[in-house]
Amino acid sequence: MTEPAASPLAHHQAARDRFEAERERQDRVAARFSMAQLGLFGLSVVLGGSGLFGGLKPPLLGAGGAVFLVFLIVRAFQARVILRREQAEVRREIHDRQVKRMTGQLAALPPPGAALPPGHPYAGDLDVSGDASLLARIDTTHTTLGARSLASWLAAPAPLEVVAARQDAVRELAAATELRQELEAAVLETGRERLDARPFVEMMDKKGILEERPWLAFVAPLLPLVTIGVWAAGTFGPLSGWAWLLPLAVQILVVRATEPRSREVYEAMGEKKGFVDAYARLFRVVEGASFDSPGLVQLRDGLSIDGAPPSVQLARLERWTSWYDLREQGIVHVFVNPLLLWDLNCLVGIERWIRKVGRKCGAWFDVVGDMEALAALSLLLHQDPHATMPEVVEGGALEADAIGHPLLLLPTRVTNDVRLEGPGHALIVTGSNMAGKSTLLRAVGINVVLALAGGPVIARRMRVPRLRVRASMRIADSLQSGASYFQAELTRLRLVVHRAEAAPPILFLLDELLRGTNAKARHIGARAVVSHLLDRGAMGFVATHDVALSELEQERAGKVRNVHFTDVIEDGTMTFDYHLRPGVVRTSNALRLLAEVGIDVVDDPNLFDGVLPAPEAARPAAD
Repeated sequence: MTEPAASPLAHHQAARDRFEAERERQDRVAARFSMAQLGLFGLSVVLGGSGLFGGLKPPLLGAGGAVFLVFLIVRAFQARVILRREQAEVRREIHDRQVKRMTGQLAALPPPGAALPPGHPYAGDLDVSGDASLLARIDTTHTTLGARSLASWLAAPAPLEVVAARQDAVRELAAATELRQELEAAVLETGRERLDARPFVEMMDKKGILEERPWLAFVAPLLPLVTIGVWAAGTFGPLSGWAWLLPLAVQILVVRATEPRSREVYEAMGEKKGFVDAYARLFRVVEGASFDSPGLVQLRDGLSIDGAPPSVQLARLERWTSWYDLREQGIVHVFVNPLLLWDLNCLVGIERWIRKVGRKCGAWFDVVGDMEALAALSLLLHQDPHATMPEVVEGGALEADAIGHPLLLLPTRVTNDVRLEGPGHALIVTGSNMAGKSTLLRAVGINVVLALAGGPVIARRMRVPRLRVRASMRIADSLQSGASYFQAELTRLRLVVHRAEAAPPILFLLDELLRGTNAKARHIGARAVVSHLLDRGAMGFVATHDVALSELEQERAGKVRNVHFTDVIEDGTMTFDYHLRPGVVRTSNALRLLAEVGIDVVDDPNLFDGVLPAPEAARPAAD
């Protein structure tokens, strides 16, 4: 499958508009069919009525019947038109969602199907999950298992061999735009937004009636034959004409004994009819796809039990459940069921399917879930011109050329080059308010998370060693639990430093450490936290307004580097270019911002001449 010549955004906009026009066209055709049906039905009634009343007139009756036949044909054509209209609407919706993803309208999308837990070491800090998050941007899954797979992959680094296999699959699926669209359409065309396979799998695991009373498998087909044979012998042979009532009475007892289980399975399968149809569509999409990457081939080949693909196996189940629908035929079912043990025979067929196939079919749903998760990971590679596949290695430096944040729109996204030499190294990021410190840390963190999940990154080139990402950037106190801001931050830092010496190394992302305490304690505590992590082989970034923290560059020469962002004053107007520069920031916009709101501030021009003096040097000398 090849990419369209137009940009991805233009492609999705054009496809959305094309399917919108197709939907409107089918609406007009359906409306004309409706008018034609109304006319044909009225004409058939008039002709048929004229042929019946006032003397039987076969020609008029025949004409009325012919017109009614045309009415049925038109009705069948209208059903096909309505189906095409619904298919066009689903595809219009799919492309419209892609346009919203690419233009930042994440709030207008359905919520992601899964989320990382609130206490996760980085999900909330890096906007991996939640509103306007990475998951909101890329989650195109429509099964619960697919959403959970995607979230779990973003929650922890995968082994290198798994990352490599996912990368190959992501590259292939990024180009398979039609396949990704059909994976979504397979569910949306059934009128559902999300499928949960868990209740179906749990139903498959329940103990069946045949396991408790296996003799029913022989009774179900044989006893009706015995009853019919005795009836025939009584009617045409030597037996009494009422002898057949005896085996019939036995059948009635069997029906009464098995009715609770029959009703339970019937109701359960009835609830799953739409579910089975939706999954059958998904299975057909995957079964019919042609793949090159070994991971995708292995997934597709896993969709087989006893040599038959899921669509075939589910068709066999559907045959039994459709025969079960005789229960809805009222009086017919009342007579047929005890005579032929109809429900029991259907139940035997379904439970045999469950024992042979159903208890192994959980893997089917896992395969489709993984396929959906891979398709979601491939979305950025297809849609974002800055996206590339990173190099993921066992250890060494973290390097990125032109790294950017995947949630920032392309016209406003600014990229930077970063390099972190490896374990025991850190970058101290100082800078003006709103200059881009936090955004840089989040851009690095979220791209590392994507890389270690096997997905693409927003960078011209990126080399990512296996790391455990830990972040403390977004702290909130809790009035309900009585936790202060400082206590909440300590709780967060405990997650960051926990097992810092273990492998793989920690990548820490710390923004304004210990804001909940005074300046002196904050400075001492921040140095202690960073030193603790570096001494244990962690590596990372620290964004701070505390320029005194930049002393670590001299104290840990070659291990810590200072970089900064700053504001730019042009014609008296403060602007930001969001470009990362070496060294410590030399300006602050905080005092200017205070002055703009009407507060008189005396600015100290020597404030950034070196680092802040040590507390002892600031004290007056003793007499």
